[in-house]
Amino acid sequence: MGKVTGFIVFAVIACVQPASAQGTEQEREACTPDAMRLCGQFIPDADRIEACLRNAGPRLSPACYAVFNPPRATDQTRRAQQRSRRPPPPPSDDDDE
Repeated sequence: MGKVTGFIVFAVIACVQPASAQGTEQEREACTPDAMRLCGQFIPDADRIEACLRNAGPRLSPACYAVFNPPRATDQTRRAQQRSRRPPPPPSDDDDE
């Protein structure tokens, strides 16, 4: 691998997302090929690479698409999560004791 290609690969891996939210190694691995293929002209500008990948939409590989567009929870899952976050009801005042 030439020095230029090595630098480009390093830049993409390090800069697919801004430093404050570079994502996991798995996310970087998922998006590096797409960044090279679709957004190479923006290397090494991390902000422009991220914007390019976000705007690429359906042209992204399925793995990278999932990084930028995570699947949303179904309505049933959301309702279950909301129920689990509610505080338990207060104890009833039974005078039978």
